[in-house]
Amino acid sequence: MSNQKNFLYKQVGSNHNKTMIMKTTMNHLLILRKLLLIIGILYSTLLYGHTSYPKNVKCPIDGKEFTIYVTGSYTTFNTLKDFQKQGAIGDLYESYVNSCPKCHYSGYQSDFDTTFSETTKQDVLKILEPFDKSKMTDVIENEIAIKIHQYFKRDNDDIANLYLVASYFLRGDSLQITKRKELQLNCATYLTKAIDAKEYKKAETYATINYLIGELYRRIGEFETAIKYYDFAINDQNKKEWLLKVATKQKELAIKKDDDNSI
Repeated sequence: MSNQKNFLYKQVGSNHNKTMIMKTTMNHLLILRKLLLIIGILYSTLLYGHTSYPKNVKCPIDGKEFTIYVTGSYTTFNTLKDFQKQGAIGDLYESYVNSCPKCHYSGYQSDFDTTFSETTKQDVLKILEPFDKSKMTDVIENEIAIKIHQYFKRDNDDIANLYLVASYFLRGDSLQITKRKELQLNCATYLTKAIDAKEYKKAETYATINYLIGELYRRIGEFETAIKYYDFAINDQNKKEWLLKVATKQKELAIKKDDDNSI
């Protein structure tokens, strides 16, 4: 009888062990599947880099319906000293601002998801008149968006960002050096206004913006002003850790009167 009990106990224990092994194996398979899924996503991101999806919009000025492409994802391999991203970014910057193919009204996606009064429409059309015969480029689209955002009294930082992105399009264009510097100066001017208006919620942002102002002034050859803003960034107790090294390095270029606009 004792031997029979021992046999039963061993059999139950054996079955229990088998069940535990099966559960462990299933758990390992689930973990493996998750890892393979993550690896697949990472591989796809690195392989294809930039993704975008179409979105139908309607111009709030003339009612023209058309399709824009909104960035879904992108992969950054490097960032230049003026914060321009590099890598598999596709048309990241080109898709920031879109333009109505009929009247050339330009802006962010949110600028198309709105309606205006007839008075506002007429005001905007007057802004658009000088661009009626223009061949649209990414820079011109941004400049139109700037004028519209100025009309609506948008934040200085918002307008500065449009100038900054417009300057990115002209990087490396030897025929547009003066135009690029004009855009960079306008960006620095509006960033300064943004600081004066205290438009940034996080304290550490001010050091970053002061650094960028300094970098833009260095690029246009105003070295003394550049050094002043680099110092604002370097001496800001709320600056991020990476900023000290970068700002110090760029300040050294300003001291040497190096206006390299490509880095």
